[in-house]
Amino acid sequence: MARLTIVQAIQAALMEEMERDPSVMVLGEDVGREGGVFRATEGLQEKFGPERVVDTPLAESGIVGVALGLALNGMRPVAEIQFDGFMPPAWDQIISHVSRIRTRSRGRFSAPLVIRIPYGGGIRAPEHHSEATEAVLVHTPGIKVVYPSTPYDAKGLLISAIRDPDPVLFLEPKRIYRAFRQEVPDEPYTVPMGEARKVREGSHVTVVAWGAMVREAERASEIASSKGIETEIIDP
Repeated sequence: MARLTIVQAIQAALMEEMERDPSVMVLGEDVGREGGVFRATEGLQEKFGPERVVDTPLAESGIVGVALGLALNGMRPVAEIQFDGFMPPAWDQIISHVSRIRTRSRGRFSAPLVIRIPYGGGIRAPEHHSEATEAVLVHTPGIKVVYPSTPYDAKGLLISAIRDPDPVLFLEPKRIYRAFRQEVPDEPYTVPMGEARKVREGSHVTVVAWGAMVREAERASEIASSKGIETEIIDP
């Protein structure tokens, strides 16, 4: 067991899955030599080489389009979009193509790819670096959308996403990338996607929160508890 931050847990998941499966690869802006702007891919290119950890041009539509082509040809790409605010150029690829491959081909083809997206505000950055567009993404049929809120979930959910036969959008709450640490197993493990987690028991009110807002909900619940209000918190 190691005490990891969320960004360290993500890096560990990528490292372990690339060691396990040679079809897993990473592509995106600055993910190779620089190790990503948040250092989530640090050390991967040195270990696996530039053919499996690919620095791409600044073209989000191209990143997702190439990832889809790789997935249709036997690879399991993990693409990174540097910030959620840069997603709109890639929406056409995601909504018109990535999400529809299985149904468009009547089940003959699948697209086992992951798109990692640091999202949300709280880092004192301009609008393109602080957006949260999950409302658009979760209403797109054919893709799974995942939001880890702890280091344990970040590693286990990312491994599950990489092994999934269909596309997964993996939204990472950058506000809490390094906010706290948690015990995370050294060995690979999976956390099932699509299963909610009960964070706190309570009988007066239920709060549903995901990503960075889970910790905010926990803080608020402590204040409410001091006033006799017990809050149930669900992380979907």
